[in-house]
Amino acid sequence: MASLRSFLLAAALPMTLVACGDDGGTSQPTPEGTHYQFVSSEAFVPTTNTQAREYGLDLDGNKQPDNQLGMVLGTLSSMGFDVQGTIDSAVSEGSIILLVDFQTEDFTNTTAAGLKVLLGDTPMPQPCTDPANPTPATCGKHLDGNGMFTIAPGSPNNAAVSGKIVNGTFNGGPGKISLQIALGGTDAIQLDLIGARAKASGITENGIASVILGGALTENDLNTKVIPAIHAQIAPLIAEDCTMLTAPPGCGCMAGSTGETVLNLFDAGTKDCMVTVDEIKNNSLIQSLLAPDVEVDGTPALSLGIKVVTKKATFPAQD
Repeated sequence: MASLRSFLLAAALPMTLVACGDDGGTSQPTPEGTHYQFVSSEAFVPTTNTQAREYGLDLDGNKQPDNQLGMVLGTLSSMGFDVQGTIDSAVSEGSIILLVDFQTEDFTNTTAAGLKVLLGDTPMPQPCTDPANPTPATCGKHLDGNGMFTIAPGSPNNAAVSGKIVNGTFNGGPGKISLQIALGGTDAIQLDLIGARAKASGITENGIASVILGGALTENDLNTKVIPAIHAQIAPLIAEDCTMLTAPPGCGCMAGSTGETVLNLFDAGTKDCMVTVDEIKNNSLIQSLLAPDVEVDGTPALSLGIKVVTKKATFPAQD
C-alpha cells in the first residue's frame, strides 16, 4: 500500500516552478554597487533526500536545512517518477523565465549585496526554433547568455533580499519569496513563502553557478492552492481508467490502474466514484506528507527549497 500511495502522489504532483521575491519588510542592509542581470538557465527540485538537504536552507534557526516538501519530491523521484523532467522542459521551452537582478560592489566580499528575482516575458531570441515540436536540441535558444527579456505583467518589483558576500558566497534574508508552480499543466498558482532566504555561490558577471531559494508555505496556501491544484489532476486520472462512474464501488476501473488506486486512496468515505477537495485534504497520507515542519514568526509552515543556475541576460533596469 505504501508504494501505491507514493505512486498516486507522484501522479498528482508533477510540477514546474518559477519564483519571484521581495524583502518582506525585514531589516536588511541596503544593497550597493552594480546591478548584474541573469536568467535561470536551469531549475532543480530535489530528486534525492541528499539533494533535498542540499537545496534546503535553515529557516527556523536550528542550524539544520529545512526542505520537507523537497524530501517528498526526492522520495518520489527515487521511485522513478520524472518530476525534474517537467521542469527541464518548461525552462528550455520558455514556460519558466526566472530573472535575477544581483547588486554588489564585489563578488568575493561585501557587507551589502542584494538579490531580486522577477518573472520574465517575451524572450528574444525565441526559445524554440520549432515550437510545435520542442526538443532539447531545438529549444533553450534564449539561455545562451545573450537573451533579452521584458518583465512579465504582475511580476513583483519590491526591494531585494539583502545580505553579505563572504568568501564568494552570498546569504540573504529572511524575507518573502513568491513561488509559482504548475501541477501537471501550464496554469500556475502562486505560493507566498514566508521566512524565505537565498544563498548564491559562483557569482560572476556572466552567471551564477548556484542559487538556492528556500522558504515556507503556510497552511492556508497548502489548503487553498496546493491541494485544489492536486484535485484538478485527479479527475482526469479517474476518467481515463474508470468507465462506470455511476456504478460504485467498482466504478468500472481497470484492475491495477492509476484511477483505481486514486479511488481506493481518496474515495474512502462516500464510495461514489468521485474525489473531493475535502477528501484529499483530510486524507491521512496527505496530512502526514504535507504537515508543517517549521514555525516562522509563530506561523506553522511547510518548508521548500529549490536550486537554479543562471546565465547573463538583459532586461529593463529595476530600482
